[in-house]
Amino acid sequence: MANETKNETAKKQDRKSNPFKVLNALEKMNKAPEKIPALVDGLFLQVGVSMLVAKPKTGKSTLALQLAVAVAEEMEFFDKPTLHGDALYLALEGPEIVVWQNLKKLGYTGTRGIVHVVHGHTSFDGEESFKRLEDTIASLPKLRLIIIDPASKLLRLVDADKAENVGPAIEKLEMLAKRHSLHIMFLVHAKKKVSDDAGDAAMGSTSFRGGTDTNCFMVKKGEQRIISAEQRWCDPLEPTLLIHDKKTNSMRLGVTAEVEEEAQRERKDRKTVERIEKEILDALVGQELTTRELLAKVRGNNAAKLDVVEQMKNVGKIIAEQDGKATRYSHAALPTETRIELKEAA
Repeated sequence: MANETKNETAKKQDRKSNPFKVLNALEKMNKAPEKIPALVDGLFLQVGVSMLVAKPKTGKSTLALQLAVAVAEEMEFFDKPTLHGDALYLALEGPEIVVWQNLKKLGYTGTRGIVHVVHGHTSFDGEESFKRLEDTIASLPKLRLIIIDPASKLLRLVDADKAENVGPAIEKLEMLAKRHSLHIMFLVHAKKKVSDDAGDAAMGSTSFRGGTDTNCFMVKKGEQRIISAEQRWCDPLEPTLLIHDKKTNSMRLGVTAEVEEEAQRERKDRKTVERIEKEILDALVGQELTTRELLAKVRGNNAAKLDVVEQMKNVGKIIAEQDGKATRYSHAALPTETRIELKEAA
């Protein structure tokens, strides 16, 4: 026992010192730029990792390719400036022709920067795929952006639900991005079940979400597409409508989902008011009605109907006259003689 203890002590003494590299905070702070350098201003870091999550057929591949073209052509992305350079798009599923068609619609010319495309299948060995990716990066010195579509067909994780598998894989992507000073975006399918928290949408472990700098989430709501983004370093993007231009197959930001929902409520309320108004006017054609009689002939909530009656009275569309305790309403368009006849008949 004593000999074992001596051996352990000797091993510790023989081990060469290998401390962590320590940085001078003040020196680094004074040299740091005011803003973190960005690939897309306020959205994607120049050197970092991002994730784009959506259910199949939502348009995430189209949006990712739009980003690649924006970087290569030095165009704005979501009305934000981009950092010019080449892009590498790993199209690891789907027909090849779709990529070429989308590039054409998006206005890619190749005159400023190049969109390099890898199409097909990678090795089922994730380690080999990483090695081939790094070799490819080394052969393309002007790269600013890599898009992996989808991540599962490059990472080849045995169990993507386990953090111990996902965490190291995302860390490898981060190290790759830092080593080559570029941005890596990977695409992930969303779960079938919709959660209140968009961040829970990605299939697999939450380490996908936790290991990135930016996470973008696309959802379909009827015919509409909505995008949001959570950020580690920049301002988040609130759920916002995506306006799709079919001619160029590109997307741009519209109003926020909250503003759109409010507008939809207002449109619905306006249609309800218009319907109630029409039914009130139809009910009063050729006759006078008490409040109770009028309400009985019109569909809807009584409080809403009474509000509309009051508004119509105030703007002169209907006339209200007191008849003892009852109020009688008549169509304002009726001539005075007809109104008198109706009164006498009542």
